Amino acid sequence: MRELVQLAEKKDEFLRLGIAVYAIAPQDASKLTSLQEDLGSGVTLLSDADTKAMVAFGVLEKFGLPRAATFLIDREGRVSHRWLAENYRKRPSPETILAKARE
Repeated sequence: MRELVQLAEKKDEFLRLGIAVYAIAPQDASKLTSLQEDLGSGVTLLSDADTKAMVAFGVLEKFGLPRAATFLIDREGRVSHRWLAENYRKRPSPETILAKARE
């Protein structure tokens, strides 16, 4: 949750670079409503309860658990950079993501 709040706080910087921020969660959409309200418009939450997106992105691990991951996807829909977390508590900071996006 902390990571999503930090991303939402940098909303204007992401928008200046033409970047929309999305988070994909394995929960049903109805369970994401209050979190979306907390985040406001800085991060759009998407439900992947059937895990199809997680399988497509290669982040679904053993026992159906998703691996924490961050992707930069360009305007043509190509993944330009990805971070796969070995530890879900250690994710790239918004500044790291913004720096990579500026390259």
